Amino acid sequence: MSTTSPVRERTAPASPRIRRFTGAQRVLHLILAVTFFGMLWTGLCLWSPALAEVMNRPLAKQWHFWFAIALGVAFVGILILRPRDVSAFAKEVDTLDRADREWLKGGVRRIVSHDGAPEQGWLNAGQKLNTAITIALLIVLTFTGLLLWLGEQNTTFRFTGTVDVHDIATILIVALTCGHLYLALFNRTTRASMSGMIDGTVDREWARANHGRWVAEVEAQTDLDQS
Repeated sequence: MSTTSPVRERTAPASPRIRRFTGAQRVLHLILAVTFFGMLWTGLCLWSPALAEVMNRPLAKQWHFWFAIALGVAFVGILILRPRDVSAFAKEVDTLDRADREWLKGGVRRIVSHDGAPEQGWLNAGQKLNTAITIALLIVLTFTGLLLWLGEQNTTFRFTGTVDVHDIATILIVALTCGHLYLALFNRTTRASMSGMIDGTVDREWARANHGRWVAEVEAQTDLDQS
């Protein structure tokens, strides 16, 4: 039991930073980023004759395959090691409440500016949709990529349109990634979130303005733990 007075703990000023992401979440995000851009580069080398001169097709195909395996192993590993974190994250993404629907009514404007938005939880409605669509596209890419690999071993697995579906899913996920990078690096109202993936914390006041309901829940839980 802490020897510090509970009254002092509750009245002490809160840290200007608040923890947003755990170490496991940041590691998985890093692995996703590295493997995604690795697969994108090797995929471009397979697609473009000009880039094939930079990395020959057999080598590009081999690295493309191993990047995909690394991403799959990372997801399975986090599922085994942190099942509660995965479950909580899935529940968060799968839930669209009244505040989320109000957020979405703001349309594209909400993506670049949260002015007038209702208080959001740990993820806002846009982040939930982006995550859900990204996961769906990764599943499509995995399935079609597996069919393409199996088709090279056995013609039974060669289906018309598999390459087209794989390419379309790639274009869509690249577009989402470009939007994600813009919001994380350049947009003035959202770039403060970038520090969350570096040291796990973000500015408390920024979080309060953009994810007010989540901050209130964290602070209420902190008060309970300290009482």
